[in-house]
Amino acid sequence: MFRIFAILFFSCIRFSGIAFCQSDPSSEIIDAIKKGNPVELGNYFNEMVDLNIPGFKELYSKTQASRIIKDFFSNKPVSMVSISKEGSSADGSKYIMGTFTAGGKKYSLYFLLRKGKGDYQIYQLQIQSE
Repeated sequence: MFRIFAILFFSCIRFSGIAFCQSDPSSEIIDAIKKGNPVELGNYFNEMVDLNIPGFKELYSKTQASRIIKDFFSNKPVSMVSISKEGSSADGSKYIMGTFTAGGKKYSLYFLLRKGKGDYQIYQLQIQSE
Protein backbone atom coordinates (compact mmCIF):
# COMPACT_ATOMS: atom_id res chain seq x y z
CA MET A 1 0.00 0.00 0.00
CA PHE A 2 2.80 2.41 0.92
CA ARG A 3 4.51 1.66 -2.38
CA ILE A 4 1.40 2.63 -4.39
CA PHE A 5 1.04 5.81 -2.35
CA ALA A 6 4.71 6.71 -2.91
CA ILE A 7 4.41 6.13 -6.66
CA LEU A 8 1.29 8.30 -6.87
CA PHE A 9 2.84 11.01 -4.72
CA PHE A 10 6.02 11.28 -6.78
CA SER A 11 4.06 11.10 -10.03
CA CYS A 12 1.94 14.05 -8.93
CA ILE A 13 5.05 16.04 -8.03
CA ARG A 14 6.66 15.20 -11.35
CA PHE A 15 3.64 16.14 -13.45
CA SER A 16 2.95 19.31 -11.47
CA GLY A 17 6.56 20.31 -12.11
CA ILE A 18 6.03 19.84 -15.83
CA ALA A 19 2.91 21.99 -15.72
CA PHE A 20 4.82 24.62 -13.74
CA CYS A 21 7.63 24.69 -16.31
CA GLN A 22 5.10 25.35 -19.07
CA SER A 23 3.71 28.45 -17.41
CA ASP A 24 2.83 31.65 -19.19
CA PRO A 25 6.04 33.63 -19.85
CA SER A 26 4.27 37.00 -20.17
CA SER A 27 6.05 38.56 -17.21
CA GLU A 28 9.46 37.41 -18.50
CA ILE A 29 8.67 38.87 -21.94
CA ILE A 30 7.60 42.18 -20.39
CA ASP A 31 10.80 42.22 -18.32
CA ALA A 32 12.85 41.64 -21.50
CA ILE A 33 11.12 44.63 -23.11
CA LYS A 34 11.67 46.76 -19.99
CA LYS A 35 15.37 45.92 -20.16
CA GLY A 36 15.46 46.38 -23.93
CA ASN A 37 17.00 42.91 -24.06
CA PRO A 38 16.52 41.50 -27.59
CA VAL A 39 18.28 38.20 -26.82
CA GLU A 40 15.98 37.41 -23.92
CA LEU A 41 12.93 38.49 -25.94
CA GLY A 42 14.05 36.43 -28.95
CA ASN A 43 14.15 33.30 -26.78
CA TYR A 44 10.35 33.41 -26.72
CA PHE A 45 9.88 33.74 -30.49
CA ASN A 46 8.19 30.96 -32.41
CA GLU A 47 10.07 29.61 -35.44
CA MET A 48 8.11 32.12 -37.55
CA VAL A 49 7.03 35.49 -36.12
CA ASP A 50 4.54 37.96 -37.57
CA LEU A 51 6.54 41.10 -36.85
CA ASN A 52 5.12 44.59 -37.30
CA ILE A 53 7.48 47.31 -36.11
CA PRO A 54 8.53 50.59 -37.75
CA GLY A 55 10.19 49.73 -41.05
CA PHE A 56 9.33 45.99 -40.90
CA LYS A 57 5.99 44.34 -41.50
CA GLU A 58 6.20 40.71 -42.52
CA LEU A 59 6.44 37.12 -41.38
CA TYR A 60 10.06 36.52 -40.32
CA SER A 61 12.04 33.54 -39.12
CA LYS A 62 13.03 33.52 -35.46
CA THR A 63 16.61 34.48 -36.41
CA GLN A 64 15.55 37.35 -38.67
CA ALA A 65 13.05 38.68 -36.14
CA SER A 66 15.67 38.54 -33.39
CA ARG A 67 18.09 40.61 -35.50
CA ILE A 68 15.41 43.18 -36.32
CA ILE A 69 14.46 43.52 -32.64
CA LYS A 70 18.12 43.80 -31.70
CA ASP A 71 18.56 46.70 -34.13
CA PHE A 72 15.38 48.36 -32.84
CA PHE A 73 16.45 48.24 -29.18
CA SER A 74 20.11 49.13 -29.85
CA ASN A 75 19.04 52.58 -31.04
CA LYS A 76 16.24 53.12 -28.53
CA PRO A 77 16.88 52.51 -24.83
CA VAL A 78 13.62 51.68 -23.03
CA SER A 79 12.67 53.97 -20.15
CA MET A 80 9.10 52.92 -19.30
CA VAL A 81 6.66 50.05 -19.99
CA SER A 82 2.97 50.11 -19.11
CA ILE A 83 0.62 47.16 -19.70
CA SER A 84 -3.01 48.17 -20.25
CA LYS A 85 -4.73 44.92 -21.17
CA GLU A 86 -4.14 41.18 -20.97
CA GLY A 87 -6.44 38.42 -22.08
CA SER A 88 -6.87 35.02 -23.63
CA SER A 89 -9.03 33.45 -26.29
CA ALA A 90 -10.94 30.20 -26.46
CA ASP A 91 -8.11 28.53 -28.42
CA GLY A 92 -5.69 29.15 -25.54
CA SER A 93 -3.88 32.09 -27.16
CA LYS A 94 -2.87 34.95 -24.85
CA TYR A 95 -2.39 38.57 -25.73
CA ILE A 96 -0.91 41.61 -24.04
CA MET A 97 -1.34 45.26 -25.00
CA GLY A 98 0.37 48.32 -23.63
CA THR A 99 2.77 51.14 -24.31
CA PHE A 100 6.42 51.84 -23.76
CA THR A 101 8.82 54.72 -24.16
CA ALA A 102 12.11 54.15 -25.94
CA GLY A 103 14.59 56.66 -27.28
CA GLY A 104 12.29 59.49 -26.19
CA LYS A 105 9.36 58.22 -28.31
CA LYS A 106 6.18 56.50 -27.18
CA TYR A 107 5.19 53.19 -28.79
CA SER A 108 2.15 50.95 -28.57
CA LEU A 109 2.87 47.30 -27.88
CA TYR A 110 0.93 44.15 -28.70
CA PHE A 111 2.05 40.55 -28.61
CA LEU A 112 0.27 37.25 -29.09
CA LEU A 113 1.35 34.03 -27.39
CA ARG A 114 0.36 30.52 -28.39
CA LYS A 115 1.47 27.16 -27.18
CA GLY A 116 4.09 25.78 -29.50
CA LYS A 117 6.20 22.72 -28.75
CA GLY A 118 4.74 22.61 -25.23
CA ASP A 119 5.57 26.17 -24.16
CA TYR A 120 4.02 29.54 -24.92
CA GLN A 121 5.82 31.38 -27.69
CA ILE A 122 5.46 34.75 -29.39
CA TYR A 123 3.68 34.32 -32.71
CA GLN A 124 2.95 37.99 -33.30
CA LEU A 125 4.70 41.16 -32.11
CA GLN A 126 3.60 44.69 -32.95
CA ILE A 127 5.40 47.87 -31.97
CA GLN A 128 3.94 51.04 -33.45
CA SER A 129 4.87 54.71 -33.01
CA GLU A 130 2.17 56.73 -31.29
